[in-house]
Amino acid sequence: STTPAPGGSRQSTARRFFLLFHPFLFWEKIRKYLSVMKFALLFFLTHFAAFVFLFGQQDQSDSYAFAAQLSALKVKSAAHEKEIEALLSVPELQPTDFDIAPPVTIPSPQPLVPPNQVPPPPYLPVPDYNEVKETNNAPLGIEEAKYDTPASQSSATSFAEGLDLNNSDDKMEKVNSGDDADKILFMRHEGYYFGPLLGFVIPDGGAVRDLGIGNKIKYDSDTGYFIGIQFGKDFGSIRWEVEYSHLGFDGQGSGTNFEISTHDFMTRLVLEREIGELIDLRGGLGMGIGFISIENNQDYSGESFVYDLGIGASYRLRENMNLSLDYRYFLSAAEDRYDRLKGHIFTASANFDL
Repeated sequence: STTPAPGGSRQSTARRFFLLFHPFLFWEKIRKYLSVMKFALLFFLTHFAAFVFLFGQQDQSDSYAFAAQLSALKVKSAAHEKEIEALLSVPELQPTDFDIAPPVTIPSPQPLVPPNQVPPPPYLPVPDYNEVKETNNAPLGIEEAKYDTPASQSSATSFAEGLDLNNSDDKMEKVNSGDDADKILFMRHEGYYFGPLLGFVIPDGGAVRDLGIGNKIKYDSDTGYFIGIQFGKDFGSIRWEVEYSHLGFDGQGSGTNFEISTHDFMTRLVLEREIGELIDLRGGLGMGIGFISIENNQDYSGESFVYDLGIGASYRLRENMNLSLDYRYFLSAAEDRYDRLKGHIFTASANFDL
């Protein structure tokens, strides 16, 4: 009973050889290895290039600019101390003596009247009333007093007008525009920044595929949400950003509900153009890798190449903060288990300079 049937070992060996080199099973293994290598290569190319560009070299101009500003601040501080010393060396003004001397009493002469003679009544002349005009809102009959300004006081006033009393840390600039009120302009900051993202997404409809039976199930999408965070560097008219974002929305189709979400790691190149003192127009292109999850009673998850095209505007609220409003058209690559995702994203972001 323990002796193998004739040809039994040969049959099991042939069966293992057939399963190992079956074309369909062999192609499935190669396809899985190629898919993993494709996404690893995409992740390496997009993110490694961005981090090398952002952190590979340190711009020495920032340290030189800081040293120049520190030297200029020391020179201004020394000049300010000399001017304050000159102001304190001016002699004090002597107080004015307002004491009024007592009036001198002059005895009135005694009239020479003969005895037993009544003097005539005194003659009282009628006073002349001269017309006095009012000048500079002064009371009638009082002339406007004019005082000469001392030379020391005028020099001190001109020196005080020449002093720059603005805080240099705020880096604010005043511009007089005729009869208009003064406007405060914030100087543009070039360097690193970061900020949160918040918005909503209006996705287009999509479809999933059941590989077991080969059917395509279509679904309609509802409005969803969008959140994220970004970090980048401003080079003047060009920005380079690295971003993580998450969007989610629901879908309905064929009597079932879908929950769709993505986690995206992207890099973005943004071009900006100033159209005013505080407003910039911007447009950019982003690309990266997205981890997509589509679920109902089955799981249709996968990884895809994602990219977007966007336009928007930014407004500088403070010296180190600006607010941006952007529109993006979002797309992803299609995979075996689902069609491409695409939609319209509207975002608001606040960037803080470092």
